Amino acid sequence: MKKLVLAAIAVFAFGAANAQELVSKKGENYLPEAGDWAISFNADGIFEYIGNSFNGNTNNNAPNVNYIRNNSFVGKKFTTDQNAYRVIANLGFGSSTNTTPIGSNTSEVKSSGFDLAAGLGKEWRKGSTRLQGFYGADVLLTANSSSSEITDTDTTTGAFVASVESKSGLALGLGAQGFLGAEYFVFPKFAIGAQYTYRVGFDIRGESETTTQSGTSPSTTTNGGKSSNFGIGNVGIASMNLTLHF
Repeated sequence: MKKLVLAAIAVFAFGAANAQELVSKKGENYLPEAGDWAISFNADGIFEYIGNSFNGNTNNNAPNVNYIRNNSFVGKKFTTDQNAYRVIANLGFGSSTNTTPIGSNTSEVKSSGFDLAAGLGKEWRKGSTRLQGFYGADVLLTANSSSSEITDTDTTTGAFVASVESKSGLALGLGAQGFLGAEYFVFPKFAIGAQYTYRVGFDIRGESETTTQSGTSPSTTTNGGKSSNFGIGNVGIASMNLTLHF
């Protein structure tokens, strides 16, 4: 992680030293202009790969502390050279199945879930060189849910032994997130950047449910309680991002 942070600092330092070149040799503008569109995406995986290539360690992790989910898509529409509206969207589904022998039984674990994040925001920019600062705020709506089922069977006969099925309640969140960051335009309309965030939000989660069964006995279902939370915080480097303008 330290090498990734140092790499980011080196990029910005290089940008500061070369920030006066605002037009390429082909006459292309480096910086965004009024009317431009942009797409931004998380580049943590790329920086992890670069870190691994330098030290041979497969456990490098790029910094990531942010309420917006990893790999969220951020679209921008520039109304002026210094201002842009933002649209944030992310929808993820996941499922997995794992089978493990435990004593004389075989345990199968099935998991699934989804995660949604959507939002609108406004961005302001500062700077007249290739090294640009930016700040603004987003309003975010989030939702997620998950479930898991553990089924034990006799390894020899395949007969049912026991099962536990758990379902989380639907979680909904509404919040506002301020952000502050900087990026350097390596090529015309192509920037590498990082940002800090601070979120205030309210989250609620519906009633959970757990169903258990053992042998031939009837299944029993237990309902969990509902919950709500008001949170302030989540400060940190959100991610290393790549942004393309066109």
